[in-house]
Amino acid sequence: MTLPLAPEHLRHGARMTDFHGYELPLTFTSILEESRAVRELAGLFDISHMGHFVVRGPGARHAINGLMTSDLEAVPFGKSLYGILPDSNGGAVDDLIACAFDPETVHIIVNAGTREGDYAYIRERLSPAIHLEDQSPGQVGLALQGPKSPEIVSLLGQGFESMLRREVRQVPAEGGLLWVSRTGYTGEDGWEFFGPAACVLDFYRVFSTKGMAHGLAMAGLGARDLLRLEMGYSLYGQELTRERTPFDAGLDFAVNLRKGDFLGRESMMAARNDKSRERLSGFVLLDRGIPRSHCSVLDPETGQRVGEVTSGGHSPRVGGGFGLAYLAGPFWEKFQHGAEALVEIHGKHHRAKMHPRPFITTSPQSKT
Repeated sequence: MTLPLAPEHLRHGARMTDFHGYELPLTFTSILEESRAVRELAGLFDISHMGHFVVRGPGARHAINGLMTSDLEAVPFGKSLYGILPDSNGGAVDDLIACAFDPETVHIIVNAGTREGDYAYIRERLSPAIHLEDQSPGQVGLALQGPKSPEIVSLLGQGFESMLRREVRQVPAEGGLLWVSRTGYTGEDGWEFFGPAACVLDFYRVFSTKGMAHGLAMAGLGARDLLRLEMGYSLYGQELTRERTPFDAGLDFAVNLRKGDFLGRESMMAARNDKSRERLSGFVLLDRGIPRSHCSVLDPETGQRVGEVTSGGHSPRVGGGFGLAYLAGPFWEKFQHGAEALVEIHGKHHRAKMHPRPFITTSPQSKT
């Protein structure tokens, strides 16, 4: 599917690729150049493929809260919250970002590849009195990320630079509502925009012309994946699946056990007590190499396979090859306490050690 911003991307030299059926920029210059721009200055991403739901009706916030692991009812109106949409077994149907504007209105962002399944899953579990709308078709998403984002977003002249961290605003726009958030999902400061194509396209043109004087770079999916991996963030379909609980992925912070019951809570807790379960760990290579998904992880003492890489790459900021891997429980414990592992890449063994997440320290953010 060709998205509205595609002609603009091509004018800026984008190399396009198919991503879950959407045509999106993979790179404009190179992954390393674009990711460096986001860490040091700013980058602009097309996120039109992301799923965008609006839930309305009596008790909408309470109903959605019962379907996610974090506590939406403990967050002030107009503030976003990261959480997991679990199934009855405690596995992850998806991860999402939700924001309630009042008890009857909730805004949700989900992943592109799971959008249709998420919609059906949520709809089935809501009462008929609550309306679930998929606003994704016909809308455009844009993300401005990086330490220079505040001065670049001020070029719009709409006061978005005054927004607090995790704040979300609804802004009237031609053709509907514009949803503006300040989540900085790359680990840097940043803004995200979802709304009518004409409105967001105007923003794109302001950023891509005037923003260049502030060091703004156009950025694609390749840089986005490297940036999230540097932060140690889980990606749905790799670190998060229906076979993995949030506790397996180290996302304990996204599970609020004090809020009471939620879907899959008991199963999730039972799985958490299983010491043999596989758990996610960050690692860096001690030898030159670039790990990729599905590379085997071996115990150097026994030569046995003890895990598998879920995401991997190379980053000058990290210092070389690095990634995330699921490891068998007993070896995970040893690895956290200094034991080395071997990562098999193209038939060769590369030594690795544990590294805490995130892998890097990001720029200070001006608003909290």
